[in-house]
This record gives sequence, structure tokens and C-alpha cells, in this order.
Amino acid sequence: MENENLGVFRVLSVDGGGYLGLATAAFIHGIERHLGLKFADSFDLFCGTSTGAIISLGLPAGRTGEQLTALYRALGTSVFGKRRATRGYLFKARYDNLPLRAALENEFQAVTLGDLSARGKRVLITTFNLTEGKPRLFKTDHAPHLTLHSGIRLSDIALASAAAPFYFPAVPIKNPANGVAELYCDGGMVANHPALLGFSEAVSDLKQPPSSLRILSLSTPRQDIGEGTGQVRDADRGLVRWGAKLSTIFIESGSAIADQLLRRLICALPADMRPRYQRVEMRNRDKSPMDCASAAATEALLHEGATQASQNEVRDRVASILS
Repeated sequence: MENENLGVFRVLSVDGGGYLGLATAAFIHGIERHLGLKFADSFDLFCGTSTGAIISLGLPAGRTGEQLTALYRALGTSVFGKRRATRGYLFKARYDNLPLRAALENEFQAVTLGDLSARGKRVLITTFNLTEGKPRLFKTDHAPHLTLHSGIRLSDIALASAAAPFYFPAVPIKNPANGVAELYCDGGMVANHPALLGFSEAVSDLKQPPSSLRILSLSTPRQDIGEGTGQVRDADRGLVRWGAKLSTIFIESGSAIADQLLRRLICALPADMRPRYQRVEMRNRDKSPMDCASAAATEALLHEGATQASQNEVRDRVASILS
């Protein structure tokens, strides 16, 4: 690839976060328009988790940020427009995944990971294999020992990685080695911030020297989950009082520690071996939950993505990865 001939290897990492991914898509659209380029052509490895899996599969499949933004706007009402009855989702997922499956199949058709490999694209997508009880990374066949996943459809992988517990049903995918169906759920259970996995993949399986790496990590909008000192006396909590906040804590804390670990690893390398790493974090100022697709939430997410992409300091940091 052209980037390799220049001695540079670029990694894009996209976090999870449900409908909040609309802001990430809008951000990509804004940066592409400002810099006059396509992310699809600018990166050598695409890593994604949950909603980030949809983006990280859509880009190497040829989609632009503008097209992904349109996809998310369409997903909003069709996927999150109708919750199951409250009593129903005490025992089943909050949403049926048939609308999301239909949208992804319409978007990606029968395209497989092997098709992306044939286009010279490399992908790493996180999921959790419930059948085996362990993480599963779906990858293109970009190393000699990677030979299993080329026939798996992008729509199935995206649906599995986005299958957040409580929100969507787990997704069966046949094991290509034996044809047995296995159940998968949200990649956020493994690594909601997959940049560390991207770094590892680049230096191990793809044999890239750390100094050649340019890593851009994009978050979905984040909210402050700190409770303040006023809640110190509220320490004895059961499932009801923890509630949906548990998933937010898992996501936010995992993303924060992954970011810190990657920064510490980079700093531990000799100066002439350090990769460039930039993390763009967007803020969830309206504290919208990951499944809120109201008109107000949609406008707020579009505004956040566009605002971040219009800031000179952010543009300069992204340009440092793409230059």
C-alpha cells in the first residue's frame, strides 16, 4: 500500500456507544470535507467496537463520513424507535434486532471480510463469544495464520459487535472451522476503546515498527459519570439502584484505562521508536443515553461531531496522523 511505501502505517480506532456513533460519523464527515480526503483511503488498519464496528467496517467498504452519517440518521428511528414493553425486557432485550439486521444487510449486502482483503483493507472488530466464554476478534486475513474469517459477512460481524447486553439479543454466527453456530455479544465487553488492540496488531501480526505507526482514536460522546461527594452515604446498592449505570461505568472506565495504558506503553519506548497517537474525545453535554434517537438528541450529536471537526486544534492533531 502507498502508506507502507512511505514508511508510515496508519491505524483508525473507533469506540462503541450505540446511537452516539452518529457524532463520530459526523466528525469524520467534517474532517474529510476540511482536509479533502477519504478516511477509507487514509488508513491501513481499521479497528472498531460495537457502534464503532459499523463505522470501521463501513469505511474500508468504501463509505464516506457523509454516507455513514446518513446511515446513522436512518438507524435512529428504525432501530431505537420502539422499545419492548417494560415487563418484556426484564427477561429479553430492550429492542428487537431485526430492524438493525435489515439495515446492515441493506448497507453491506453480501460483502465479506475476504472482499475487504481483496481491496487491500485490514480490519479488526471486537466481540465477546458467549458460547466459548472468551473474547473473539474478527479480522481480515492479513497474516499467515489468519485464515478463518474471510467468508463472514460484514453485516453479521457488525450486528454481533453491536449486540449490547440488555439492549439487543445476542447474535449467532457459524464457526467457519466446524459450521457450529456460536453466540456473540457486544464488543464493548472486551475493549470499548480498541486502539490498544490496534497497536498490538500492527506491531505483532503486521510486523510494523512502532515508529511507523500513526494511531487515531475516536470516541463517541462521553459524559461525566462522577457522583460527587454528596453520594458517599449511598454506598449499599443492589441491582435496582445500580441499574443501567453499570454498563456506563464499564464502558467509561475501560476506555479510560485503555487510553492510559497505550500512552504509558508509548512513553516507555525510546524516543525514536515512539508512534504518534491522538485521541479525540467528544462530550455528551446533554447526557443522552446510547439508545436515545429523538430529534433533539440527533441534532445535539450532529452538532457535537461537526463542532469538534471545526476546531483548529483538533484538525491539527488529526492532520498530524494523516500527514
